[in-house]
Amino acid sequence: MMRATNIAICLFLASSPAYSSSSIYGSTFDYTKATPTSQYFAGKTEEQIQRFCKNDAVATMDVSACAQHDFERVAQTLEKKVSAIEQIMADGDKQLRTRGEPEALPYFRRGQENWKYYRDNECYADVYEAGQASLRFVEFWDCMARMTRNRLDELTKPINE
Repeated sequence: MMRATNIAICLFLASSPAYSSSSIYGSTFDYTKATPTSQYFAGKTEEQIQRFCKNDAVATMDVSACAQHDFERVAQTLEKKVSAIEQIMADGDKQLRTRGEPEALPYFRRGQENWKYYRDNECYADVYEAGQASLRFVEFWDCMARMTRNRLDELTKPINE
């Protein structure tokens, strides 16, 4: 009898991961394939979106769209800053090249790519660690926005030592 109970428990535990992954919140997620919030908030001004997102009585899908929208905004700001820095570095690299010195821009670009890889993986780890939850993607977008803001701060604020 005890052996039959143990086998039943083992079978249940073995089948549990398969069951939990079938939930809409248990599937893997690729944020690069997410529908942009410009479609979700089509026809709305930035002011209307911000007012809507500050409302406490929004549904989970709306909260997620608001968090994604926040990330998209800060990511766009970061992209503009990175482009400006790259232009400055490209100009500086011309002078470095004439003196036979190593160029800075390839290293900056590689650093930015590695930073994105780090950010993405940190946020994926956070969201998957939380397990199945209806707000897990809100947490993901919040993480992405927070880390992107931090990177923007790193690139815009002078270093005080």
